[in-house]
Amino acid sequence: MVPEMRRRKQQLSTEECTAILRDAPCGVLGTAGTDGQPYAVPLSFAYEATAAEGAPAGRLYLHGATVGRKLDALAENPRVCFTVVGQSEPVAEKLTDRFRSVIAFGTARRAEGAEKQRGLAALGARYAPELPAMVAEEIEKTAHRTELLVVDVEYLTGKEGLELTRERAGQ
Repeated sequence: MVPEMRRRKQQLSTEECTAILRDAPCGVLGTAGTDGQPYAVPLSFAYEATAAEGAPAGRLYLHGATVGRKLDALAENPRVCFTVVGQSEPVAEKLTDRFRSVIAFGTARRAEGAEKQRGLAALGARYAPELPAMVAEEIEKTAHRTELLVVDVEYLTGKEGLELTRERAGQ
């Protein structure tokens, strides 16, 4: 069950969430961790908004090492959230922040074969769009020692700070 946002008037549309996921430079993957210890790690990512089987809100591709704490945590519990801050501007005189953020909820798994190639290509296109030949060469050379996680996104939620909501409403 998807919990309702408490401050629904600050909720962002699916289109606004997609734009933030398209433009934000990095995100933070949150896991249940191991031995009850939560674990969150910043990662490079690419977002594919197209719904797919098991991923009604699209897919995230996350780049990382082939061993480590993140993978240990996911082996115990593949349920994750991925958080991206698209904007954050402190408003000191009002003791608040003009922010926009997105949280994606879903299940993470290791990509293999064609899906891994597609995800690595999506990351390359995102971070080095002007260098497609170099990206293809790098994928060829390093894919065997690179981990690519896929998060099948079940739902997204986005929120903006009250200051932005008021500005949009003309208040």
